[in-house]
Amino acid sequence: MPELPEVENTRQYLIRSGIVGSQLGVPEITWARTVHEPSVGEFIEGVAGRRVVDLKRRGKYLVAPLDDEQHLVLHLGMTGSLRIHDADREPPPMVRHTFPLDGSREMRFIDPRKFGHLWLLADPADAMPKMGPEPLESSFTEEALADALAKRKAPVKALLLEQSVISGLGNLYADESLFVAGIHPERAANTLNHDELSRLRFGIVDALTRSTVAYAAARDADWPDPPTALAPWTIPRAPGLLCPQCDTEVQLLKVRNRSTWYCPGCQPASPAPA
Repeated sequence: MPELPEVENTRQYLIRSGIVGSQLGVPEITWARTVHEPSVGEFIEGVAGRRVVDLKRRGKYLVAPLDDEQHLVLHLGMTGSLRIHDADREPPPMVRHTFPLDGSREMRFIDPRKFGHLWLLADPADAMPKMGPEPLESSFTEEALADALAKRKAPVKALLLEQSVISGLGNLYADESLFVAGIHPERAANTLNHDELSRLRFGIVDALTRSTVAYAAARDADWPDPPTALAPWTIPRAPGLLCPQCDTEVQLLKVRNRSTWYCPGCQPASPAPA
C-alpha cells in the first residue's frame, strides 16, 4: 500500500512532470465508486477547465488546489499510482481514470484493485480522518510522540497505523521503524520509557527519510518512468530469512489482524528496564 514515501514520490514525480500550472480537461471516470464527493457528474463538471495551482501532500493524501478555490484530493488506495503520458501513448493496464492535460498529455490513475479515492472539495480536510503530525516535519517531536502514546495500552504497532497519532505511516514502515528502534510490535504503548520513545522517533524518521532519498535517486536514474514501489526497508519480510543485525530468524505475527514482521533477538517482548 502506498505510504508516505510512495505518495511523496508521486507528488515529486507529478511536479517534475509539469502538473502544476496545467489545465485539466474533461476527466474520464470509469469506476464511479472511486469518487466520494461530490457526485460523479458534479466531479467531472467541477474539474473540467480548472488549472492546477499547486500540489501538496498530507499523510497519504495528495491535494491539488485548483484555480477556483476547490481542491482535487486523491488517495492511491492499496495499489494505485499516477502517470503523466502523451495522450497518444498506449495506456498501461488497469487505468481507471484519465485526466486530460493541456499540451496533448494525460494524467492516468492506474488502480488495479479499485481501492483509490477521489474528492473535489472546498476544504481538503473533509476527505481525511483526524491527522497527527507529519513525521518528517519539525512538529514531530519526541514530546509529541510521547503525548500520543502515554495513556494508550494498545500495541505500539497498532497505534503507529492510526493516522491521528502519526500521519502517513502504514504497515511496512511501521515494521521498519520498530525494527530500527528495537521495540517489539506488541509492546503496550504506555510502557515505553524515555529511551525507547527517543529510539522510536528516530526509527520512524530514519525509515521514512531513507526511503524518500531512495525514491529521489530512482527518479533521477530512471526518468521519465521511475519506479512507483521500492523495498528500502532492512527488516526481512519472508519466512526463513535472518535478521541482518543478529542472524536470528525473523518471525511473522498478527497485530490486530495486520501482518507484522519482527526480529525476536533485536526486538524483545518484555519492557526494557526503567
